[in-house]
This record gives sequence, structure tokens and C-alpha cells, in this order.
Amino acid sequence: MTDKFSPDLTKTFLCEQTIGYYFQDKSLLWEALQTDGSPNCPTDNPRYEVGNKRLAIVGNLAMDLLLTSIWHSTVNTSAVLDSTKLTTLSKPSLEYVADKNELYRCIIRCPGTLFDVETLSTAVEAIVGAAYIDGGMTAVKRVVQKLEISI
Repeated sequence: MTDKFSPDLTKTFLCEQTIGYYFQDKSLLWEALQTDGSPNCPTDNPRYEVGNKRLAIVGNLAMDLLLTSIWHSTVNTSAVLDSTKLTTLSKPSLEYVADKNELYRCIIRCPGTLFDVETLSTAVEAIVGAAYIDGGMTAVKRVVQKLEISI
């Protein structure tokens, strides 16, 4: 593929190596790596108008479900679950995960966009969301484990 909406195979491959999951649908990972306002996103498709934010919502919910499923098999109270979610799925915690795994090398951003807490944490959520859509909870577990997200 050579059109302007083709995945950046270098960044997607680097990301796949980093997260330990190889996508069947590379366009999902490509979408997950786009920041809001990325020049690579088609402007005529509402799905891409906010970069990776739609996938970030899916990823946040997938990690929440994984965390809740693990909690269910424990004797911990719901207060412990809520506290764990607030800590583990917080923007600063996910930014730390992105930094530790050098995910900034994979993110496709709009010129002038900084790698701030919002950009990095949203990218982690979006990558997990893309993995969920591509491979279900098995893929989410693999990515979470590889990135060492404390779930």
C-alpha cells in the first residue's frame, strides 16, 4: 500500500516488538499510534478526527475489565478495587509505562505536539484498545504483561 493512509510499518513493527503482540489488522495499531491532529489521519472519516482517543476509551475499559476480573477472584473489598483502578489506570501511571517502554518512539504525532502525560497515557490506552479489538482479552493480557502495567 502506498496511499497516504497506509500504516507506518516501521513504527507499527517497532511497537509490536515492544508490546509483544503482533496485530492481524495493522490499521488498528496505526490508528492507536496517531495523536490528536496527526497529519496522517484522513480528515473525511469521523473515526480518525480525534486521533487515537476512540481506541483509548476502548483500552481503558479493557484494562478496567481485566483488573475487575482479577479482583473478582480475590477476597478484597470493592474499595480496594476502586483504589487500585485509580492508581493503576491513572494518567501518570500510564505515562510511566509509556516512558519505561519507550513508546514515544512509536507514536505518530502532529508537529509541535509534546510527549506529555496526556499524549503518552492516551497512547498506552489506545494500544491496549487496539489489541482488544484485534485479539480480545487474551491480547490485552499479553500487552499488559509485556508493558508491565500493574494489574
